[in-house]
Order: sequence, then structure tokens, then C-alpha cells
Amino acid sequence: MAKKDMDIGMSDEEFERQYIEATRHGQEDLKKLPKAAAAKYDKRSRRIVLDLENGVTALVPVDLVQGLQGGNDRQLGDFSLMFQGTEIFWESLDVQFFVGDLLSGVFGTKRWMAGLKEHLAEIGRKGGRARTPAKRAASAENGKKGGRPQKVRTA
Repeated sequence: MAKKDMDIGMSDEEFERQYIEATRHGQEDLKKLPKAAAAKYDKRSRRIVLDLENGVTALVPVDLVQGLQGGNDRQLGDFSLMFQGTEIFWESLDVQFFVGDLLSGVFGTKRWMAGLKEHLAEIGRKGGRARTPAKRAASAENGKKGGRPQKVRTA
């Protein structure tokens, strides 16, 4: 067999063609992604403030984000916007997220999100069971208005 017949790699020309095509697709996709023009960590509220290129500002609670809840203020404030603002990276915590995922409410892996959903539900249940003077006063005020409306039953 000739050496050319044994070579299973692609030609330089084919590699270059595929590289140019992939680069073009990547640039087109990058234009569609949400981008942060600026970001900062607000230690008072423990939130990341994302100022997006479209003028919208989003607040992301760090305690909901996988890998950030254990960080101190210095670590949480030490991040970089990467890839034209499409990603945010905390090097000292080894955490990286797409800005679009954070905007969509995706704060970690599927397993993390399942646990987070249950955690937030438990917080809601505890709030519902709370017996506070403010809650009693609101209930009394609502009672003066006739209380809960009766459910209409249809046969």
C-alpha cells in the first residue's frame, strides 16, 4: 500500500475549510447570546448585579448558585466576564456560568436545581406555618372583608 492510502487524516485544505465554517457559525451564535456589559457583586444583598448590553439589569442571589454559596465577599467579588460578556467566571471558586443560564434561572446542575427547588419549597412551607402578629393582623383584616371567597362547585 502506498503511504497516501494509509493516511486516514483530512487534507490541510479540508481542515482549513472546516475551521473557517466552524468559526463563522461560532461568531453567528455569539451574536445571539445574552451578554453582560458590566457586572459587580453587591455584598450587602449578596447578589451579582448584571448590567446587560440591552439595558436590562438582573440581580442573581449568590446563595442560589451552585459553587458560590460558600464564598466570602472577596471571592464573590473577584470574577471576570469572559467571551464578550456571555460568561462569568470566579477563578478562586472554580465556578463558571453562562449569563444566559443565570437569566433563565439555571443555577447549577439538574441535581442541584432539584435540591434547590425542594429547599425553596420548604422555606415557603415554613413561612406558611409561621404564626406572627403581622400575619394574625392581616388575617383579621381580611376577615373583615368577608374572608376567603366560597368555592363554586359545579355538578
